Amino acid sequence: AMPARGGRGWMVVKLLQRAAIATVWMFQIQAAPTVLKSLGKSPLLRIRGGCQPSDSLFISVDGGTESIRAAMFDVKGNMLGQFAAPYETRHPHPGWAEQDPDEWWQSMGKAVRGLIKQTDQVHKNVNMRVKALCVDTTCCTVVALDDHKKPLRPALLWMDCRAAEQASEILSRCKDYEKENGITKSLIAVNCDGNGPISAEWMLPKALWIKAKEPEVWKKSSTICEYQDFINLKLTGTLCVSSCNAAARWHWNGREAVEKADGTGGRPLELLRAIDLEDLQEKWPTRCLAMGQVIGKITKAAADHLQLAEHVDIVQGGPDAFVGMVGLGCVAPGLLGLITGSSHLHVAVTSEARTAKNMWGAYVGAPLPGLCFVEGGQSSTGSVMRWSKSLISGKDEEGMEYKDYDLMAANVSVGCDGLVALETFQGSRTPTTDPTARGALVGLTLSHRKQHVWRAFLESVCYGTRACIDGLSSAGVEFREIKMAGGVTRSQLWLQMHADVTGLPVVVGECPDGPLLGCAILAAVATGYHGGSVERAVEEMVRNKKVVQPNMAMHAEYDKIYKRSYLPLAPAIRTMKATRTPEVVKRPQQRQNFKICPSLLACDWADIANAIKQCEEAGEEWIHLDMFDGVQLNDPGALTFGPQMVQAIRRRTSLKLDVHLVVDRPSRYIQALAKAGADRVILQLESLSGVDHDRLKEAVEQCQEVKRAGMRCGVCIAPSTPCSQVLELVSMGCVDVVNLLAVEPGFGGQKFQVSVKEKIQQLRSFIDEHRIPDLEIMVDGGINTQTARLCLEAGESDPQAEGV
Repeated sequence: AMPARGGRGWMVVKLLQRAAIATVWMFQIQAAPTVLKSLGKSPLLRIRGGCQPSDSLFISVDGGTESIRAAMFDVKGNMLGQFAAPYETRHPHPGWAEQDPDEWWQSMGKAVRGLIKQTDQVHKNVNMRVKALCVDTTCCTVVALDDHKKPLRPALLWMDCRAAEQASEILSRCKDYEKENGITKSLIAVNCDGNGPISAEWMLPKALWIKAKEPEVWKKSSTICEYQDFINLKLTGTLCVSSCNAAARWHWNGREAVEKADGTGGRPLELLRAIDLEDLQEKWPTRCLAMGQVIGKITKAAADHLQLAEHVDIVQGGPDAFVGMVGLGCVAPGLLGLITGSSHLHVAVTSEARTAKNMWGAYVGAPLPGLCFVEGGQSSTGSVMRWSKSLISGKDEEGMEYKDYDLMAANVSVGCDGLVALETFQGSRTPTTDPTARGALVGLTLSHRKQHVWRAFLESVCYGTRACIDGLSSAGVEFREIKMAGGVTRSQLWLQMHADVTGLPVVVGECPDGPLLGCAILAAVATGYHGGSVERAVEEMVRNKKVVQPNMAMHAEYDKIYKRSYLPLAPAIRTMKATRTPEVVKRPQQRQNFKICPSLLACDWADIANAIKQCEEAGEEWIHLDMFDGVQLNDPGALTFGPQMVQAIRRRTSLKLDVHLVVDRPSRYIQALAKAGADRVILQLESLSGVDHDRLKEAVEQCQEVKRAGMRCGVCIAPSTPCSQVLELVSMGCVDVVNLLAVEPGFGGQKFQVSVKEKIQQLRSFIDEHRIPDLEIMVDGGINTQTARLCLEAGESDPQAEGV
């Protein structure tokens, strides 16, 4: 594994990338001067006052489970544009889920730059009008960083439940410690007044797992933080934690942590001693800011990466669901918010700490200073429907969308003709906290069809929501309605089902993306707009779109199924667990400046499955598929993979599939490859018709078509084609990768053409000059240990730098 030269990020051979990471310029932390002297005196955060120019804009960034989204808002809460960039989640074992923190940052760059380019077409000069940027992310996604603030391992995603044993251990140790030391007040301030349970998703169990199972990672880590903290560090050069996140998931007192700025306020020091995790206190961020406080100015490196001006304020956000509470307008006691997406989170605001057996909380100083809240949650909801869609889709249904399945399910009666499901595919949060819980589909007969299965899973999510709300009600909190945001709001059938199952009206906001709007509200308030008041900003920026009333006759039918079938089902299958035991594999040192993308063109085609397995065992991310039709190359021997083969390979592996398309009229294959599961399509420039301007126009159109199909896009040039022909495509942001062939296309075993070195250098200079940090350079053909070194050296801006 070769470290980066000159501290310049990724380089890739057969995927060769360089991310321009400049020196981080430190800015003094800019705490809002008019934050209330005593944060407990008011339920809402108020920040410095100021004028309200109508041309001011704010960027909201939502780091979700599958992608990172960027949106532009004005001071009235109008969304002017939105852009998303995906990233990968890996599931090495049942119940495990991991992501690459560096991929978050690269995807955020793509999302924000794409947003600016998109929005600027209508609202001119937007990058100079942006006053502030605020980020929300998934919660409990734990990151371990070294002394240089580089990730030591993939992040443990929020839904990762590998730390189930540690969660139980924490609860047991705390009770023993309290008994031995005569402590009468529980060390665990949340969850049933210390009686638990503790979720395996949370910070402490995951930190304890890393310490126990990966001691080398723990020893090398100088920082243990979360997704939110990592992104803000990349933006400002400053490490800090959101008080909302710390209160809800780290067992802190959020109010005290903000008030006492010396790094000791609100920390659960006694709890850490009880579980032998005192060294975590040294690894946690020292600084703690409330949602809506200014962290600092964006650094020059981050501004270049996002194509923003250096005057932009970076505002503290928080966990996606809790920022979504602000976007829903749930900033007053007695309100219930439901944030939907891959999971469901149910949050109830209170003026004082309340607790009950079947819920999580209460959290003090969250979501905002002066408030408390309690919560319920479902780990897998939208993700279950995504799984269900992939399971029941047949060849005759390629291209069908969620709404098409909803139309089929709408004709199925309540209860799905005796079919009932459990949505707990990734464990159960509340009202029963069990990270080992499994999902289920029970009552199948030969008369059931896919529409019955689809509706059964829709209903199961609604039953789980009913159970969570019942748990919250046990604390004496009463609700009149549900304020909902997220993916469910796009399905009228599912919206109505939520209302019917719970018996409560469902209120949908004009902006269905609560977390994005919540970030915009926090950014506006933090920089002095709306009188510096969250309450006033909510009044002016949050607007309701519709109210879905429950059908009480339907509610009565659902109530019978909920009590007779859904509730008894989970205990009935509790003994069903994973059949294979996950092993902790010693991690090789991470490659710092290149990636390898093995090509199946070079494997034994009679044993492709074994070749794929070797790639997986080697820890590779990508597999390269050369799709030649024998026509474009005018060679009958150059006939390789087609979309059906790509689909078969996709069923065999979760590795990313990189399809190099060298065919006649390549546009015919784009939709087919998207349906087959390709992650990226690389177009061969010489395959496109026309010359010069006409070819460029066609290339732009086909690149756009590839991206509209949900795939990444690249362009490839043959050895005889000058590098200058792809530079305009690069500058327009049409491609994510440029593939430089070092051999003639069509067959293996050719000699590496050294002339490709000059093209690498030309492209490298263009990337540096035009500040395009996340463009990948791929060198294709004839790669071995010697030629790989030549490519690496050609791709470095500083050939004298050490490390390769």
